[in-house]
Amino acid sequence: MPVDLSAGSIPSIYRDLFEMINLHGIDKLTLTVFVPLFESNSLTKSILNQIWNAVMKTNSLSSRNEFYKCLALMALAQQGKNVDERLLDNFVNRELPIPTMDSINELEDRLLRILRSEQGKNALFFRYGDLCSLDTIQIDLAPEKKGVLIRHFEYEVSSMRHKNKVFRRYNDFVALHELLNLKYPFRIIPQLPPKKTVNVDKEFIEERRRALKSYLEILCRHPIICETEIIKFFLTFQGTSCGDNMKATFKNTLDEFSHEPPTSSHSIDRIERHEADSNGIRMFQISQTHVSFLHQQFSQIRAYLKNINERNFKTADDYNRIEKALQLISTDPTDVQRWATGLNDYWPTIQTGLIELPIEINAVSERIYEECKREDEMINDHLDMLIDLLQGYKDLCKRFEESLQLEQRAIQKATNQNRRTLTTNDSSSKNENNLDTIEKRNNHALKCVQIETQLIYANLEAFVYILSGLGNIQSKVSSDLLNVWKSFSNKISQLGQTYINKSSIQRANTIGLKNN
Repeated sequence: MPVDLSAGSIPSIYRDLFEMINLHGIDKLTLTVFVPLFESNSLTKSILNQIWNAVMKTNSLSSRNEFYKCLALMALAQQGKNVDERLLDNFVNRELPIPTMDSINELEDRLLRILRSEQGKNALFFRYGDLCSLDTIQIDLAPEKKGVLIRHFEYEVSSMRHKNKVFRRYNDFVALHELLNLKYPFRIIPQLPPKKTVNVDKEFIEERRRALKSYLEILCRHPIICETEIIKFFLTFQGTSCGDNMKATFKNTLDEFSHEPPTSSHSIDRIERHEADSNGIRMFQISQTHVSFLHQQFSQIRAYLKNINERNFKTADDYNRIEKALQLISTDPTDVQRWATGLNDYWPTIQTGLIELPIEINAVSERIYEECKREDEMINDHLDMLIDLLQGYKDLCKRFEESLQLEQRAIQKATNQNRRTLTTNDSSSKNENNLDTIEKRNNHALKCVQIETQLIYANLEAFVYILSGLGNIQSKVSSDLLNVWKSFSNKISQLGQTYINKSSIQRANTIGLKNN
């Protein structure tokens, strides 16, 4: 009788490992995943194969009990025992042995890498950190070339992945955008920042540089698009006229669907596919609504942060003006007379004490200005890119919905034509083939949209880092400002104490106050 290990004295590591694997789909743990996941010096491929064959009755893991048996046999194998399921009878009332292995986090990273190579077409096995590690893009404005009559801006584009720097013009980005839209109609392609030919000022140039960086980094951190030769060409081609050369090189490139392997068009398969697609479309619509909601909320948060930052920039400028005013007051050469002050002889002491105060006010202005710059960079480099990604998903949803509408019209048209050509087998067969192609294309599109939806949710982790960055900036600035204002308060207190400690003769002889 098989031993049931799903209850009883189970080590916590057993449960934690099972939950980790179950999170990514317990059915995905096949032999080709199991062996490289747990392989080590003490657990060879041969031993792991024996354990799998001794326990598993199907092609993939199907229960908690099976997984626990595998772990127990792994521990016993490390102790030098032979792989034999009957050994587990000795642990019915005892805690199961714990195998020596890497930490759960390390095993999860390995599992994701294995699943990525094994089953990457059907699901996204990337977390936010994995996506960020795909590439880091830097775009800087190249110096303007002297002697050129028509003003063109060039950008120095560097890729950490390709370890390369190239110079690109805006039209090169346009060519890249057009080619990617043709090849990947059902992938997230972010919007390209608009072209502007008049009233091009420094602010617009900087905004477009940032937008192009966000655009390219989204593409280079897309696990499918980043592998295309089009992206590689754009980031590495060193000749002139990159856009024209890129168009010529990839002019015959087919879209992603064209590379799909042929599938059965049997009527039963079509019915099953239709049921699966109906469920997928329902899930898509739920995700579409949620992502649209997140896009709206993130955009509002961005607007609020921008408003706060603009006010803080103004506050920094105002403190800078206060500093200058204090400097003017402390160095004012006006000859103050006793006639004007009477017995209130405090002003000369105040004026002398003000000499050091502009230092603190300047520090306040600088700290606030530094905070604004860091928050502006955080908004532009991270929050804007997340919003651009969500907008790209919304655009994808629109394209997908248009494709579904096209399918519905094609089905209706094919149905009507079939009714009119019941006696013509050739026409009926042609309509059937056309309809089948459209259905398969939309099935491919739905799979793409599912991966892109998972990509969105993987990138939502960025929002945590954005909020964390915002909190760290505010905490650092608040701490710095607290120290500055303490120093300011101490000097003000010393100023008052200085006056109190002076004798009436000393106050009378204060520089700048005369008995006239």
